[in-house]
Formats: sequence, C-alpha cells, structure tokens
Amino acid sequence: MRIKSLEDITKFPFTTREELERNFRDILSVPFSQVATVRMTSGTTGLPMAIAHTKKDIDNIAESSARKLTYHGVTGKDVIQVTAAYGLWQGAWSVHWGAEKIGACILPVGSGDTGRQIRIIKQFKTTVLYGVANYHFRIAEVAKKLGESLRNYSLRIGICVAEKPSKKQIEALKKEFGYKNVAIDYGATEFPGFSVNCEENRNFHHVWADYYLIEVVDPKTHEPLEEGERGELAITSLQREAFPLIRYLSRDVTRYLGFERCDCGMSHPKVGVNIDREDFMTKIRGVPVFPSQIEFMLSEFLELTGRCQIMVDKRTPKQEAVLRVETSKKAAKATLESLKGQIVGEIKNRIGVTFNDVVFVPYGTFGGKYAKASIIR
Repeated sequence: MRIKSLEDITKFPFTTREELERNFRDILSVPFSQVATVRMTSGTTGLPMAIAHTKKDIDNIAESSARKLTYHGVTGKDVIQVTAAYGLWQGAWSVHWGAEKIGACILPVGSGDTGRQIRIIKQFKTTVLYGVANYHFRIAEVAKKLGESLRNYSLRIGICVAEKPSKKQIEALKKEFGYKNVAIDYGATEFPGFSVNCEENRNFHHVWADYYLIEVVDPKTHEPLEEGERGELAITSLQREAFPLIRYLSRDVTRYLGFERCDCGMSHPKVGVNIDREDFMTKIRGVPVFPSQIEFMLSEFLELTGRCQIMVDKRTPKQEAVLRVETSKKAAKATLESLKGQIVGEIKNRIGVTFNDVVFVPYGTFGGKYAKASIIR
C-alpha cells in the first residue's frame, strides 16, 4: 500500500474501540519501556480503554492544550483551579499540562468537596475555573447557601468540559461567577488536545489540523458524508508515538463544517459543537434523534429550561412520540399552550421528526440545573 498524501488515509480500514480495548500491547508503536504514562477512558459507552503516551506525546498534548488556553485569554499570570477528576482519566491532565506550558499557577484540586473548592477560590484568588458544566452550577449553589457571592471574587474565565452548556446556561454562569468568558472544551482520553471552541461562534470547534485528521462518516455504512451532514467522527492522529489512531471511529456524532478561514483568524477545520455519543441516540420513525439537539432548541424559549424527556412507544407501528418539557420558574400558563405548535414546528423543521404531543411539566421535575435530557423507549 503506497501512501502519498493525507487523502490516501482512506485506503486504511477503520479502527474500532473494541479493537483498541482488546489489543493494548499489540497496538503500542514503541517498546513499553518508552511509555511515560497510561491513561484510561471513563467507560461512557463501554469498558475502560487504556491509552499510552511517551514523553513526546505528553509534550504535544501540553502544546495543544496551551494553545487552547491562550486562545481563550488565559495567560501565565492566571490562577487555574482544576475541578475535574485526576487519576487515570485524561481530562484534568490535559489542561494541567497546558497550564504548566504557559506558566500559569495551577490548583489541582480535583473533583468533590464543594465547600473546599469555594474556600480555595477565595484564598488563592482563582481566575480560571475548569470543570464539568454542571459542577460550576453546583459550586454556585453551595456558595449561595454559604452566603458568598462568587461575583466578588477574581474569577474571569470558566471552561466547561464533558458537557455542553446551553446558551441560557452560559449566560447564567456569567451572571453567577462574573465570568467575562465561558468556553466549551471537547476531547476524550483517546484524543486529548483535540480542538478549541471558537471565540467568534460558540457553535463549533476548531480541530488542530497539525495534530489530527478528521472524517465525518455515516455511522452505519461508514461512507463519507458531505459538509454539513451529521455523522460519526473518525479520527487519525498525526503526531502520536505510543498509541497512534488510524481512522478511529469515535462514536461521537457531529457535523463537519469546512476548512475556510474563520472570522476569529483560524483556518483549522471546524466541527459542530453539538457532539453526541452515538449510543445516546434514538430513532423516531427512522430518523435519528439526539437529546442534545432537542435541549438546544428548547433552550431558545425563555419560558422553558431546556430540560426534557423524550418518550417513544416503539410497540406501535406509528411509534408515538411525546416530548415532556420543563417550564421555567416564571413561565405564564397562558402562553404555554401557544408554544406547543412552535415547538413541534421547530423540531420538525430542524430535525425532520414530528412529536405527537408536547407535555409541560413544572420547574424542577427533571432534577434542577444538573439534569440531562433522557429517553424512554
């Protein structure tokens, strides 16, 4: 097989998660004596998978993460508090290594003990808070109970990892913490330092083209899709030493949005910010539906929180689909009925699915700020 250009990568077969899980030692491209560290996936969609890195691999992750932090306005003068879990999971380590690269002060607090997180924010004058989006809200909630106003502290940048906050949630974070900027981090243990959330348009990520080659393919046939079509992200690493990825089927579903130079100044390829795990998808009358798509649309209505529950009765040929939608605290009952048609219409226009009914439920039904959309089949 002759490889003359990056386009020739399509001559290789795809790599699956199962193959990587079963063949850790066989896939290593260096002697194990050259492995500097091993990370493991969190097991979101299957068994944990081990990933090895050499010292050069760590340096590359640090470099790509440092770029990301710098792009979002983080400097060597900042104090970065990492509330993501350390241990074998990659998430906290990527930002940690990147922060070291730019010379920032790192507070490697890790997850949990929210009261302690708040005390550390106050004591060390944290300026950048990194962690799961919902945990940001948890910190704000506990701070209120303690009579503390996070806006009075030194926080200026929030970086959300693992979950994509809605537009409403981003505005709420800015209000609660006094953030000047809220960025969305995307990546995985299999491909750390993958991309950066665009500052001009939060609806997409720029993928670092010198570190990763991407394809978006049909999740079932693995045929390439056109720009703008939604499909599975296949990833090829370009500089990995220990554990290279070749056309790795990530099970993450998104849209490829082109390579043109962006208003932010970057010319790295773009993928949509609404990235879902294929395993979280359901089909309604043959049309794939992801909870985050519905959440994103619902969050545009002031009367709604964006939280919802998708109910599909697959026992019937027509597959009756009902959407349970949580209302905001101040939603007026008189306006809700008129929203039903708008919601059904918006979902039909954007996704191509018609819900048989929309049922409004009171604020807090789905567990408050920390709830995610669910599917009942």
